[in-house]
Amino acid sequence: MSKELFPGNPAPPGPKPLPVERAPQQRAAEERRLPPGGERPFQIPWRWLPPFFLLFFFLFLFLNLIFWFFEAADQTAPVYHLLLLALGGALTGTVLFSYYFSSRLTLPLSQITRIAQQIAKGEFHHRVRIRTGDEMEALGQTLNRMAESFEKKIKEISDDRAQTLAILSGMVEGVLVLDKRGKVILTNTPFQRMFGFGEGELIGRYHYERLRHHALNELVEEVIRTERPLSREIRLDAPFPQHFQVQASVTEGPQNGSVVLVFHDITEIKRQERIRKDFVANVSHELRTPLASIKGYLETLADEGMDDPAQAKEFLSILQKNSDRLQNIVQDLLHLSRIESGLDPVRPAEVPLKECLEKNLLLLAPLAKKKEQVCSLSIPSEMKLWADPKKINQVFINLLENAIKYTPEKGTIEIKASQKESRIEIEIQDSGIGIPKEDLSRIFERFYRVDRTRSRDLGGTGLGLSIVKHIVEAHGGKISAQSEPGKGSRFILSLPKKSA
Repeated sequence: MSKELFPGNPAPPGPKPLPVERAPQQRAAEERRLPPGGERPFQIPWRWLPPFFLLFFFLFLFLNLIFWFFEAADQTAPVYHLLLLALGGALTGTVLFSYYFSSRLTLPLSQITRIAQQIAKGEFHHRVRIRTGDEMEALGQTLNRMAESFEKKIKEISDDRAQTLAILSGMVEGVLVLDKRGKVILTNTPFQRMFGFGEGELIGRYHYERLRHHALNELVEEVIRTERPLSREIRLDAPFPQHFQVQASVTEGPQNGSVVLVFHDITEIKRQERIRKDFVANVSHELRTPLASIKGYLETLADEGMDDPAQAKEFLSILQKNSDRLQNIVQDLLHLSRIESGLDPVRPAEVPLKECLEKNLLLLAPLAKKKEQVCSLSIPSEMKLWADPKKINQVFINLLENAIKYTPEKGTIEIKASQKESRIEIEIQDSGIGIPKEDLSRIFERFYRVDRTRSRDLGGTGLGLSIVKHIVEAHGGKISAQSEPGKGSRFILSLPKKSA
């Protein structure tokens, strides 16, 4: 990374700027004015000689007029009057000549000074225009060449800096650059977004003044002290939990170098790791429970359970129930795996939405009737989905069955749909027990249960909502949930209306 990008760090030495090419006529004119040795000797300013001769001519004429006047007056005036008049005329001529000479000298200097001040302000397009043929013209040409060289070099540096800053801003990783004293030199946009700072808010400040993070400040101090590259994982809790892998290194420079920290956001990786760990723990638990029950009842039957036919029949019923549970878990896992891997692709067709939901409600009617629940359907007859009929039925069965299971007796379940451009939004709302806010973001994870004991007693495998989410996303749709404990839940599906 180029050090010239960071304020306060001078650019590393590079190739010397190329001299500005001059026109052939200009070079030929200069060569004609220079002797073979290349140095300009002292030259008589021939252009100043005519004013001298003019001054002496007027002085000579003035004195002749004075002598003629006194001769005509029979030399009645004293001689010193003549001398005074001669001196007065000479003084007047000298003043006029001095004014002429100074103006010829100061005007080029004034122009050079003005142009130099404009160049100092960064206005490199101004040029000195002096055509005197002497040292003043040479000085002006040198200043013009210097302005051209400065303009070219500054443009190159500005373009390089803008390009590099654009690259830094387009990076996914956050970048923080400090000097050896710990002052912030540069931050890019992703870093500012990660830590909630505005553009330029940290520049010139010490890192520990605004980055109130003990592990991060320790990492910076250790890198500055040891001058060795280090890597460390840090966690931020505000405004929401984030995990970063920080790579810190020291770069050498003309003025003590700088410290560069690159922040890799590994929050999603950590989340996936947690989901995998939870999945392994949950599937182990889900399989271990029925297997332990099956093993226990088989051992009991083998020992003495066969002597009592009634007890043996009860044990066999329990074994049947647990084996069914194992089968359901394995089938759901295989089904979810096929959806995720693309082995079970979506085969879309036009599906009448109201007819589809009425059939599913009819299948679940005995369960709702047993709990004296009221199910209402408010969907236009002409509304149609573009979906896989078999898979979309599985989505509705899962959601409606959950709504019935987790809604108490005499509760209500409402189903309605609305059309928005090329999509249809379907809402399934119940008056059930609701879902705590902290669990809402995880209910679509595999085997995640808000109330494990209650869910298992109701016969769920813990994979239903995960399967629903994957089927909806395979259709190019989205699913979300809104809920409050004790006030019920609402699931919102957004699905395509027809084929693109």
